[in-house]
Amino acid sequence: MGRIVNPTLMRMGMNAIKKNVDSYGSNYRKAKSTLARYSNEAISAKGEAVDAMINQVLCYESVMDMFIVVAESMIKDCDEMSIRVGNEYLNEDSILAMLEVQKNIRQRCSERIDDYRHKQTQFATLPPLAEHCRMQVNLNAAAKERADVAITALNNKIKKIDEIESNTNNLFIESKSALAELNKCISELEKSGKGGFTYDTMPAWAVAMNNDLLDRYTKSMLSKGRLNEDFVKKFSNLTIAEMTPVEKAVYNKYTDFLLFDAKPEDMNKVVKHYYKKTGYGSMQCRKSAYELKELLDIRTNMYCMTSAEGVDSKVLERCTILKIALSRDDTFKVGKIYLSKGHYKYTYTKHTMSSLNNASPLPSKETYTTFHVFETPSVCADQVSRAKAEYLKNLLRKDNSETIANGVVSVIETGISIGMPEMKVGGKISNEILKACTKKIADSSKYKEDFGIDSNGIATISNSFDLRASLATAKTNEGDLIYNLYPTKGTLDKINFYNEVFKNYNKKEIDLNYILENPEKVNKKLTNLEEKMKTNPYEYKGDSRKSLRDLDVAYYS
Repeated sequence: MGRIVNPTLMRMGMNAIKKNVDSYGSNYRKAKSTLARYSNEAISAKGEAVDAMINQVLCYESVMDMFIVVAESMIKDCDEMSIRVGNEYLNEDSILAMLEVQKNIRQRCSERIDDYRHKQTQFATLPPLAEHCRMQVNLNAAAKERADVAITALNNKIKKIDEIESNTNNLFIESKSALAELNKCISELEKSGKGGFTYDTMPAWAVAMNNDLLDRYTKSMLSKGRLNEDFVKKFSNLTIAEMTPVEKAVYNKYTDFLLFDAKPEDMNKVVKHYYKKTGYGSMQCRKSAYELKELLDIRTNMYCMTSAEGVDSKVLERCTILKIALSRDDTFKVGKIYLSKGHYKYTYTKHTMSSLNNASPLPSKETYTTFHVFETPSVCADQVSRAKAEYLKNLLRKDNSETIANGVVSVIETGISIGMPEMKVGGKISNEILKACTKKIADSSKYKEDFGIDSNGIATISNSFDLRASLATAKTNEGDLIYNLYPTKGTLDKINFYNEVFKNYNKKEIDLNYILENPEKVNKKLTNLEEKMKTNPYEYKGDSRKSLRDLDVAYYS
């Protein structure tokens, strides 16, 4: 009996394998997550026994991780096989029988063509007979051609059966090899486990397995230099506490790629998978999104402080736009990052509540765009300050005065008191300032004062602590005005220098995180420090310094 390809039955078989493998994989993922959380917890106990216990747990994690990788590979093989079999039922015996019929037809046609051509030559002097022979040659040639087409099609069907048979024989060949190795490792782990926790160091097989896992994960991250969506999806479902050491190593490579090599298409894959839909139909950031945002920030700050060369502003722009995109809890539709005039923009849809009772939420769009980060902190800070002030001034011009006065858009916290790295344009404004602003606007459409806005806040802190500043401005007055502070190679030196000054005046010292997270509070500390210096100058490099500017000039001289 010949071979038969039944696509329906084969797909049923592939789906059954997938279901079983996925079930085991799911249980292994849960077990691995539990172990990872356990091994990641800070253990107060110390000593060789604790180290051996942790090593043993890490070995179990590695074995489970490898099984999950193998299971995912098997599921992928099943999907590819389901695609390969197509939709056509193939019976080798029937195909061979039809092939034999078509070959016989071709043989008879070939013989008739030769016979009628010979007769056509013999009847050359008898035109009616010669024409009849010519017609018979053409008819048989056409029939032979149809037989050739059928034979080719039937041979292709046989080839397809051969290909499917070969693929079936080779199905899971790599996975089978990996499973065989896994069984050896499980056997080794089982033996060692009978004597308690015995691994003083990681065994050779576990080191080799981790290297293999690292290689597999690294290769799965990119395809033709771009992020694979399956890879992004996998890590979007993992928190750092659930990661094995190998996954953490790959996660760091993933973060570096986002900062240094990502294009908008890569970042959009990240934004897509790091949100989940809630029961109300809105989108919510996963916990892993906040962790990725924090790691991007930490990695960027470390890079800024340790890089021997100047930091490309694109790195800071990518970090800024990704931090924005990974923290929009009010989104109802996942947004999109794109390049516009050399800078990144992020647009997403959110729902705002209507002022009418029981009215449906109104969809609206918010857009952010990154601002070029200059190499020199002071220049950058001045640019940010001017951009902030100009943006806010535009909101308060005559064409917006009626809107503001009517309270439809209660915009702008003036004075720029920013307690976090971002400031919402849409916060409450005091009635006194609102009335004063709208009155001045009504008096003159050319009014261009800063309306009480202190635009030097960022410049002061940036100059004092050698910080770069990155800005993202909203496209419309409904959006957010955002800036982020980034350290430079000299920032820690400046922090240490200023901490000596603070100690001299019995003031509390500061650290980098406090500066980045509470810039306005630090700015206030600097203002208070300068007030002290006016009455009690700070002695530095043999002279009395009465201002921060004087102190900074002396520091760099």
